[in-house]
Amino acid sequence: MSSSAKPARKPLNAKSLLALLDRWPDSWAGVPEDRPIGTGLVVELRSFVVHLQQLRLSPKTIRSHVNNLWVIGGEIIRQVNDEPQLRKLKPRKLLLDAIDLGEAPLARDATEEQQNSLDATARRLLRFLTKTNSG
Repeated sequence: MSSSAKPARKPLNAKSLLALLDRWPDSWAGVPEDRPIGTGLVVELRSFVVHLQQLRLSPKTIRSHVNNLWVIGGEIIRQVNDEPQLRKLKPRKLLLDAIDLGEAPLARDATEEQQNSLDATARRLLRFLTKTNSG
């Protein structure tokens, strides 16, 4: 085998990937009141993750987007804790507000490269959410 040959892509298991999302609300929750918001965010994000898989993106790209979605969700929960009046909003509204400019919320301790990756995921997510909402 030549040194330039790439290893075969290992497909992501859709079932295990979606099961991972189900654990996110607990991982984000700082207080019990965060869990319902986190669960609502996962509902919104689940169809996007399925969409990414249907695009047949590389497993590395999908994992990157999924990791970024976890960070974005965590930042939304942090913002809700910093601004309690946001608890009155539906999770979809919180998500759309967080990415409305095609940028992710600023992630604590993220490098510029990491924030750029988060922003790329936010742009793709915003396109998906606004397209599926209007069509």
